[in-house]
Amino acid sequence: MSERLRLRLRRLKTLPVLPTLLTAGNLAAGITAILCAVSYVPGSAEHQWRLFWGAVCIFAAMVCDMFDGKVARMTRTAGPFGAELDSLADVVSFGLAPAILVHRLVMGQPGIFAYGEKLLWFVTVFYAVMAAIRLARYNVEHAHGGGEATTHFRGLPSPGAAALICGWVMFHQWAIIHPDLPLSRWLYAQGLIVPQPWIGLESMDPFRWALVGITILAGLLMVSTISYPHVGSTLFGRLGFRTMMALLTIIAALLIIDLPYVIAAATTGYLLWGLALGAVEAWRNWRRGLSPLADAEEAAAEDAGAASDEGPIDPGPAHGR
Repeated sequence: MSERLRLRLRRLKTLPVLPTLLTAGNLAAGITAILCAVSYVPGSAEHQWRLFWGAVCIFAAMVCDMFDGKVARMTRTAGPFGAELDSLADVVSFGLAPAILVHRLVMGQPGIFAYGEKLLWFVTVFYAVMAAIRLARYNVEHAHGGGEATTHFRGLPSPGAAALICGWVMFHQWAIIHPDLPLSRWLYAQGLIVPQPWIGLESMDPFRWALVGITILAGLLMVSTISYPHVGSTLFGRLGFRTMMALLTIIAALLIIDLPYVIAAATTGYLLWGLALGAVEAWRNWRRGLSPLADAEEAAAEDAGAASDEGPIDPGPAHGR
């Protein structure tokens, strides 16, 4: 039997049960978030929690995504199937679902090409496409990494971007559902949040404009080379006793405040942390006479996306995959 025929007859015979279930849970949570978003009706008391729970579903997808790879390595069932399935689930849960949540929160109704709707169409598509590109780049750069844990990401990770978007969505919906809270009253009094259905761009309150800007910024940062810390490795790695106690004390103090506000602040802080580190690195490059945007790792890396002259060209995934 020729090598080409043998490769064509290769089939997946077994599946790792627990890691696959966790990845499937990631995908199911992302689809549920999309269903919550498309069924949302602004101003309806029955549907006022839909976007909030949609954001919660995406955080549930993050928990599944955090553990599926670890469980696969612990049970020695890690393989290319799990990596492929994980990426497909991430595109839905951390690319498509947050973008649709933003579209629904800002507009409150379906719409694509009418006046003012094109902006939201662009933001939704832009964020989802940037998330897909970011995941594809990560897969290519870590294709032969052996699955080892990393301490930093190049670019804002797609779960981090999704957490940022969902944190702001939860913040908005919590303020709408609980207008009697002190912070909610202040937001209303300043005109920063106006709980009304979509009328047009002229009716968008400052919060909705800010959310649109943050969504575009998150999309750009996902495909950037700015370094962001790996939260999963930090949480499940080794910390000193004093550091751990200080961290637990801060978390306990923050939880006294309403949780959606804490999540929005924490995810925004994560985004700003990476931007601050990137600004410091750009300043150091400028002081050394280099381009502020110079990336030593990228300059030294081989272009894995270019065609190779060695061996046959990989035709890629089969049709229908």
